[in-house]
Amino acid sequence: MNVVLDISNKRWFTTEEACIYTTFGDDKLLEARDLHLLPFRKYGPKKVIYEKKDLDALMEKLEFHIDGKIKAGKFNSQKKKIS
Repeated sequence: MNVVLDISNKRWFTTEEACIYTTFGDDKLLEARDLHLLPFRKYGPKKVIYEKKDLDALMEKLEFHIDGKIKAGKFNSQKKKIS
């Protein structure tokens, strides 16, 4: 059975929902959290939720060329500093 999640009107997202919303993998969300680019709230030993406005702000930090390739935005440049 397929389950459809309507996340269009949600304020808070689980990690799974945040991955669907942003198209990032959970490893990219963790990386953004570690770089202090994505605020989050933790509950329980391993449960994390994200606010929609913070996910939107993270997505705005990505910049695109006309051909669709990502150029160095704030998220990408932070990543290079620690690599």
